[in-house]
Amino acid sequence: MSGDKKPVADEDAIFEGMVRASGVPVTDRERKNLRTAYSALMGMAAQVRKSGRSWEVRMMPNFTPKPPGADDR
Repeated sequence: MSGDKKPVADEDAIFEGMVRASGVPVTDRERKNLRTAYSALMGMAAQVRKSGRSWEVRMMPNFTPKPPGADDR
């Protein structure tokens, strides 16, 4: 298989494997919510991953807003 995109069936298998490996009983509603969150995280990870780039390299510039001053209150 070539390319970075995994078929949906592979993502389903990975998700189901993680749920089984956790050993935690999960209701159908919880499973649906967890699957939605897992899909969102996988989508975000696919957007920020770049082949050949170390995981230690920052993906985005680090932004920290300044605390509000007396004039801003």
